[in-house]
Amino acid sequence: MDDEWLPYDLKQRRRSRHQNPQRNQLKGWLPTLIFGSVGVVSVGVGIMEMGSGQMTELACIRSGTKQAACSRTVTTGLNREATTEIRNIETSQIQQVGRKFRNVYRVVLVTPEQDVPLTEDFKSDKRESLEHIKRLNDFIQNDSEPNLEIQVDDRAQSNLFGLMFILTGLLWVLMAIVVQIAVSRKSVLTQKVY
Repeated sequence: MDDEWLPYDLKQRRRSRHQNPQRNQLKGWLPTLIFGSVGVVSVGVGIMEMGSGQMTELACIRSGTKQAACSRTVTTGLNREATTEIRNIETSQIQQVGRKFRNVYRVVLVTPEQDVPLTEDFKSDKRESLEHIKRLNDFIQNDSEPNLEIQVDDRAQSNLFGLMFILTGLLWVLMAIVVQIAVSRKSVLTQKVY
C-alpha cells in the first residue's frame, strides 16, 4: 500500500511499527543467551561434581610376623581405581592445611619410605580424622587385632554440591525462558498498539 498521501508523523509511526518488533526481539535474545549459557554451564559443573565423589576403603591384615599390611582402594563415581598396597606402617597422623578458621584435615599413614594419605581430598571435619587416627594407631600397637577396615565416603557431600549446582543452573535456564517470553509479549503488545 502506498503511503505517500499520509502526513510525515504517520509515515514514521507506520515504519517504526514494522521495525521495532524485530529490534526488540533481537535485544531480548542477548539476556536469554547469557542466562541460558550460565544455566547450562552450572548444570554441567553439577553433573561433574556428582561424579567426582570418592569412597576410600582401607583394609589391613596382620601377617604372621605381626606386621600390618594394608591395601587402599579408591572408588570414584563408577570407576574403580587400582588398589595401593601399603606396608610397614609405623603410625598415623593428621595433616592440616589452611589458615585460622579455614583448616582442612586428612589422615596420613607414616611408613619408613614415605607418608601415604588415607584420602586424596582434605575434609573440614577434624573429629572424623581423629577417630580414624585412633583406630589405626590402636590397630598398629595392638598385635592381637587380626584386621582393620576403614571406609571414608564423601560421595553424599559431593552429590549434594552437584545437586545444588544443577538446581541453580535450571533456575538460570528458567529465567532465560521467562525473559524470552516477556520480550516476545512486549513486541506483540507493541504491534497491537499501533
